[in-house]
Amino acid sequence: MRLSRFVFGVASFALMFVTSQPSLAQSAAVAQQSNGNGAVGSGCPVTVAQKQPIEPYTGIRKTSRVQKLADGTTINHESTSKEARDSSGRTYRENQPEMAPGAEALIPVYTFFFVYDPVNHVTINWNSNSKEATVFHMAEPGQAGAVAAVISMPNVAIPQPAPGTVMGSVFGVVGPAPPVRPVRRVLEDLGTKTINGVEAKGTRMTTVIPAGRAGNDQPLTVTHETWMSSELRILVLQIDSDPRTGVRTTELTEIERGEPDSSLFQPPEGYTIKDRYPGQQN
Repeated sequence: MRLSRFVFGVASFALMFVTSQPSLAQSAAVAQQSNGNGAVGSGCPVTVAQKQPIEPYTGIRKTSRVQKLADGTTINHESTSKEARDSSGRTYRENQPEMAPGAEALIPVYTFFFVYDPVNHVTINWNSNSKEATVFHMAEPGQAGAVAAVISMPNVAIPQPAPGTVMGSVFGVVGPAPPVRPVRRVLEDLGTKTINGVEAKGTRMTTVIPAGRAGNDQPLTVTHETWMSSELRILVLQIDSDPRTGVRTTELTEIERGEPDSSLFQPPEGYTIKDRYPGQQN
């Protein structure tokens, strides 16, 4: 019992560390996927290596989520954020946390700011509720993987169940595993179109989850549609439709080409600067 608790604890810690440290666990993947200037998720792109000229821009990213309940009730959530990138690869983002309608009357609304600066190898965070900005000095190239590799499971043999069995049911019953129904995925090329003045290339991934795979008595169809600008190398539109959670749309609007105001990439005047370095304790 003590051994199993120890193994579970170490595994939980390792998982928590990796998932909470994107700068460590994801830096190599970002470097490979971005080709120097690629977009990460639906936010500002992260620049790793300057291989091609970077197109500067400023825009407003709007996100809406619509969920329809079984009784016909519709729940809507909306949020907006401002983002920018200059020709040196610095990115800026400001946003407010998504809140339920009416919650702002009870909870103070803060604006959060994030700057990624590959020129000075720092990231900067601050918010509208304090007068302090934190400057995180990034590790040198090659250190991230070495630090992440330190976290490893102990050399403990863990008993494994026989193939084709299911363990840990509510009654502690071990028995034959149910047949696994395959999930079907189809990728479509949607061609190109102009979105808010920017030409973008679209793709749609359709996933069909068969009945019984997720406790569903009928097949579920989930779609993930993205429209990417090859010139700006950013995501300009994303539509996710899932009958379990609703439809979530993220769109980059009010796109302005050209260099953004350089003051965006620095904390406001009067803010106290707090420096943080790799390995430094809180």
